[in-house]
Amino acid sequence: MTRRFCLPSLVVPMLHLGEIEYANCLPIQEPFRARWGHEYRFTAGEPRAINHLLRAGAIDCAPASSIEYARYPERYWILPGLAIGADGPARSVVLVTPVDVARLDGREVYLTPASATSVVLLKILLEHFAGVRPRYVEGIPEDVRRPHLLIGDRAMDLVHDPPPGVEVVDLGRWWKEVTDLPMVFALWLLRRHTVAHQRQECARLAARLIQIRREIDDQRLAGLAADFACPRISAERLLTYWRALSYELGDRHQAGVTRFFELAVAVGAITQAPPLELCQPPVGAARGA
Repeated sequence: MTRRFCLPSLVVPMLHLGEIEYANCLPIQEPFRARWGHEYRFTAGEPRAINHLLRAGAIDCAPASSIEYARYPERYWILPGLAIGADGPARSVVLVTPVDVARLDGREVYLTPASATSVVLLKILLEHFAGVRPRYVEGIPEDVRRPHLLIGDRAMDLVHDPPPGVEVVDLGRWWKEVTDLPMVFALWLLRRHTVAHQRQECARLAARLIQIRREIDDQRLAGLAADFACPRISAERLLTYWRALSYELGDRHQAGVTRFFELAVAVGAITQAPPLELCQPPVGAARGA
């Protein structure tokens, strides 16, 4: 009888990454895919869907809603130096309202089911800063003139061409006016379980993402805008949009996240504001190649 001896597999599983299906992520996601996409698996979706997949362990890393980290900090590390935010107008996170914000008290305001951070941000701005308490309804109204939160590419369209009879309130601009801090909508989150079992691979991923972020400049954005322009959105509009966004997670951005978490506690969205725990790659694993 022949006995067979099998050596243990040395194959390291591919990291499974989440992608957000909105234009704000293209400056990071597209160059990353072009250079290293063959080394990873990908799943795309709206922010709330990506949050759920990350929490469930179906993906390892993603640009996830910043409030997702606040709700489950024990599950994640934050990738350092990388985020999606705005230090002023965000252009794709808006409140659409037919009346002045001060008159929304007691009125229905529809909340998009696609985003978690934007929902909490709107509640902070309305309840804490404007002093109004609407009646929130999840969903998107059939009539665009009813008060509602809108995010992503559809919000960009509305900012560019608002319908008559409504005001389009940019929540990034409003946040900056009342806090003088950047608003960070998404953090790149890594599951702690993945880091514990694939530390070197996670460090390599972090270094590569940071490398892409550091390479963002006007020339690269212009090329990307030309590639993704379409009849609905011109290259010029895309370039203007991306120039308004911030992909960094510097000291001011971290201060913005911390303030956002503190105010999320004040409106009952979370029970406590967690500290920001950044995942530092091990020495020698910082090269992106």
